[in-house]
Amino acid sequence: MPKTRTISQPKVFGVTETSISLVFGVLEDGALIEADATVRLNGQVRASSQEAGTRLVRIEGLDPATDYAIRIEAAGADSNTKAEGSRYFTGNARTHDAPGAQQVGSFATMNDLHFGESQMGGTLTEDHEYGDEAPGFPVVRDADYDLPYAEFMNADAIDAINRLDVDCTIIKGDIADRGLPEQFETAARTFAAFEKPHHPFLGNHDYLEVREGREVDGYGILGAEPAPRHVDLAGWRLILLDTVIPGEHDGAFGAERRDWLADALNESGRLGMPTLLLSHHQPVPPEHRDSYPNSIGMDPQDSLALFDLLAEAPHVKGMLIGHTHRNRIRRYPRTGSLPFMEVANPKDYPGGFGHYRLFEDGSFRQEVRRTPSRRALEHSTRCRGLFKGGYQHFALGSLEERSYVADA
Repeated sequence: MPKTRTISQPKVFGVTETSISLVFGVLEDGALIEADATVRLNGQVRASSQEAGTRLVRIEGLDPATDYAIRIEAAGADSNTKAEGSRYFTGNARTHDAPGAQQVGSFATMNDLHFGESQMGGTLTEDHEYGDEAPGFPVVRDADYDLPYAEFMNADAIDAINRLDVDCTIIKGDIADRGLPEQFETAARTFAAFEKPHHPFLGNHDYLEVREGREVDGYGILGAEPAPRHVDLAGWRLILLDTVIPGEHDGAFGAERRDWLADALNESGRLGMPTLLLSHHQPVPPEHRDSYPNSIGMDPQDSLALFDLLAEAPHVKGMLIGHTHRNRIRRYPRTGSLPFMEVANPKDYPGGFGHYRLFEDGSFRQEVRRTPSRRALEHSTRCRGLFKGGYQHFALGSLEERSYVADA
C-alpha cells in the first residue's frame, strides 16, 4: 500500500504589508519527513522547501492590501492534496496596508529567557512551576540535547535579531530562571553576541533568590542600568518600567512608581515624542484577577490607577509586556484603543521574539517572529504539544495578535 503524505500543522504565522510567513511540515505515516513542497499564492509558485521537520517559509515581495489564496503542495502526494484547514490556516491571507509614513527606526524585544531552566512541561504545581511528568503532560529536558535549550534558543534568537539589523533590543525580564549569579553570567555571555545595543531589565524570576534570603545583583552582572529608565530611538521614547515585588511572582505598580512614570510621561509629551511603555508584568483589572496567568499579574488596584494615568497621555501608543509566555493583545475601557501587547518567549513554543517598526507619524507595527534555525524549530515544535496539547493554543495567539498595525 502506498504511503500517504499530507501537510501537517499549517499556519499563517505572520503577515506584513509585503510578506507572508508560513509554518508547516510534510507528514508521512506519522513522521515529519524530508520531501519537496511548494507554496502557491494565487496559483503562482512563490516558494519551495525540502527539509525534514517543521518548516518556516517567508515569502517577500508581495503587494500591500492584497488577498492571497495559499496552497501548500507536497511531492509524492495526490495532486489534490493541500494543507488541511484549521484555526491557524484558512487557505487565505491578506497583506497589511502600506504604511502612510516613513519608517524611522526599529527594535526587537525578548522576554522570559529563563537561562538555567532545566525542564519545560509536566504538570503545573500550585506555585505555577513545572512539575512531574504524567499522562498527557510530557516533559522536555535539557538532558535531551547537547546544550541547554535555553542557551541555544536564546542564542539563535539573537542571531536572527542581528540579521534584521534593528537599532536595539529590549529584554523584558525573567532573564535568569532562579535569579542565580551563574544564570546571569550565562545570559551576559550570550548577550555579548548582540551587534546593536541591548537593554535588559529584570522580572520576577530574576529575584527568586530573595526567598532564600540572598540578594543577587543581576543588573551588575549584566552590566545594565536598572529600570525604571528610558531609551530614545528615532524621535520615539521607550520607557522601561519596574513592576517586580522581589521574591513574588505577581507584580505591583504603586504610588511611587506611578509618580515616576507620570513625570516621565509629562516629559515625553512636552517633547512631542510618541512613547511606548515596556513592562514585565501585565496590568490586570479586578474582574480578571482569578484567571491564570492574571493571577500572577499586576495588582488590580495598581492596574486601575495605571489605566487612569495612561488615559491622560495620548502620546502613549502601546504597552509591550512579557511574563505571560503568550502572544495576546488586550484593551481596557479606561484606556480605549490603547493596545497592551504580550509576546511569547524565545525558549519554547513558538520560540521567537517581537519585531517593531516605528514610523514618523506616530504609528508602529509589531510582527512576532519565530526563530528560524533548525534546532530552534525542532525544540519549539516539541514544546507545542505540552500540557495535554493545550500549550499551542495558549502561547500562539491569533494572527492579528502576532502581526499588528497600530495606527497613529
